[in-house]
Amino acid sequence: MRPINKNFANLIILLIFAVGLYIRAYWYDDLRLSTANAETDSYISASHASIFSWKIFAGQRLFTTNLIYKMANDSANCLITSYGKPGIGEEVERAVQPCFDKIALLQNFLSMFGWCFLAWILARWLKDPFVKIVGATSVMLFGFTPQIAEWDSVLSPESLSLSMFAVLLGLMLEVVFRAAAADEPFRSAADKILLTVLTIWYLLWVFVRDVHLYAIPITILMLIPLFFIKKFKTARPLYFVTAILAIFFVVGYLSARDSLRATRFPLMNSLDAYILPYPSRVEFFRQYGMPEKEAPNYKDAPIYQAWADENAPKAYAMFLLTHPGFVFTTLWSNLDMLNGEYTQPYFVTDQIKNREFLLAVGEMANPQTGFVYLITLAILLIYFFHAIQFRTPRLSAWAWLAFLVYGIAAATLFISYFGDTAGLRRHIMPSVEMLRLYLWVFLLPFFDLLLDGKSKA
Repeated sequence: MRPINKNFANLIILLIFAVGLYIRAYWYDDLRLSTANAETDSYISASHASIFSWKIFAGQRLFTTNLIYKMANDSANCLITSYGKPGIGEEVERAVQPCFDKIALLQNFLSMFGWCFLAWILARWLKDPFVKIVGATSVMLFGFTPQIAEWDSVLSPESLSLSMFAVLLGLMLEVVFRAAAADEPFRSAADKILLTVLTIWYLLWVFVRDVHLYAIPITILMLIPLFFIKKFKTARPLYFVTAILAIFFVVGYLSARDSLRATRFPLMNSLDAYILPYPSRVEFFRQYGMPEKEAPNYKDAPIYQAWADENAPKAYAMFLLTHPGFVFTTLWSNLDMLNGEYTQPYFVTDQIKNREFLLAVGEMANPQTGFVYLITLAILLIYFFHAIQFRTPRLSAWAWLAFLVYGIAAATLFISYFGDTAGLRRHIMPSVEMLRLYLWVFLLPFFDLLLDGKSKA
């Protein structure tokens, strides 16, 4: 049987995209439809901050969402008419809400572009035509089925977190493989422009959710070894990017500390659930100055609030680092949540055509099983050992990216899980989905490398 020509494979991928985009645009009904949730008001309020003020970073919400919600911060004309409250069992119909229709359109268009962009770039850096088609189709289905796509109608950061990550990962693939193939990375104008776009987009993604901030130290740790590789030693743009990331990590850390958005409620929720009911754990926190409990409303007392704002993050971080047994048993006891189904709970889905069919397809593209965590770790280790053994630019690039993306997904999942017990399912969803996406982005290239032959890698 004659093999598929690469150009013919690209044509097939474009046709698959056309069908996917048609279904995504029309089966999910009007793309302007949206519904608010309990946090939407806080995004509207935070967006009132001036773009030139420190408050745009250090407010209740972060820079990127503050920019986007400026489209809906006119309290007189931007009225919420659809408000989902799953906590009390109230799902609502989505509505075309004044001002928020623009945010819904942005989320939907960004989602459609982002998943197709990632799928195309992934296919671009695969060699076997069949693997190209499977890879591009799998990624598109991952983002276009209800498990992900329905979040694009919810006025909260989950949609932005995932769609922007899809674009970010696509840019990473392009930049990393161009650099790996070049004798002198980042020397051409095109490579410098791509690196600049990647850096800007990365920072915009970081300032969607607080937990994204911890992707920066993971990225810096992955960049540092490159400076010991001969061809990257003179790549000045890479040094510049590393410095920019370090500066914005400090900005993010200081803004979170000044706003108390990461400690005043989220961290205190975790202490309420994991620490205060257990005397032995409380004793550990006494070493970090936790005041004595004297009243039923202890956690609301000013002395406790003052201590929590200043010292709780450090004390809690040390507790997690020194109590791996607690971490493991807590995760194990809630394994069902980590393996769960993450379709949005805010609006009824009668308006979505053929939803049962879409959900069935989504279950194949979005595996809801604990094996995801084992397989992703196995993929990581396979890349590591193969990269050490064969040391080819292409394989090294895949291995480097595999470590970076896994590190970001694992770190954000860990911090999301233990950083706040309120709304836990929604908070961990983007990170769990990153690991599920990891399967398609890094498992298929492994088959591609095998089919292409290690000697040609």
